[in-house]
Amino acid sequence: MILPRSSALGGEKVNLFQLLPEHANPRYVGWLNDPVVNRYLESRFVPQNRESVERFIVAQLESPSSVLFGIHSQVLDRHVGNIKLGPIDRHHGLGEIGLMIGDRDAWGMGIGSDAISCLARLAASDLRLRKLTAGCYASNIGSAKAFLKAGFYEEARRPAHFMLEGQAEDLVLLVKFVGV
Repeated sequence: MILPRSSALGGEKVNLFQLLPEHANPRYVGWLNDPVVNRYLESRFVPQNRESVERFIVAQLESPSSVLFGIHSQVLDRHVGNIKLGPIDRHHGLGEIGLMIGDRDAWGMGIGSDAISCLARLAASDLRLRKLTAGCYASNIGSAKAFLKAGFYEEARRPAHFMLEGQAEDLVLLVKFVGV
C-alpha cells in the first residue's frame, strides 16, 4: 500500500518508517527466531531467514489492505521492532494492529505504546478509519499493557483460543475508536 505522508509518524519515543526488503537484516531475522521474542508470534512455528522475511515485507508493500512500519527508537537510535495495520476494511472503517518489539533492550520502555499511538493517529487522520482492533495471548502482559496505555480497552476474551507450550490460552481482544 502506498503510505500517506503524515506528521503522525513521529511520537515521543519512536519514529515509524516504511519497512523495505533491505531492512531484513540479520538482527531482524534473529528476532523472529529468538524463542523469547517470538513466544507469542504465530511466525514462531516456521524458522525464518532473510528470504522469507523479505518475501513478507514485499507482500505487505504490495497489499492494498495493509501497511507495515519499522519502529525506530529515538533513545536507542535503531530499529527495534515492527507494527502492522491490516487488514484494513475501508468499507467499515476498521483496521487491525499487530506489534512486535524484537529488540529486547527496548522492552519496558514504552516504545510499544508510543508506536501504537502513532499508528492510531495515522489510521484516524490519513486513512479515515474509525475503529482499531488488536489481539494478544492473555499471558502476554507486555503487549496488553502497551495497548491499554495507548487508549485501547479490553472488549472481550475468547477462552482457550490458543495453545501455548501445551496449555490452552485465552485470546484478549482489544479495541479503540479513533474516528467517526
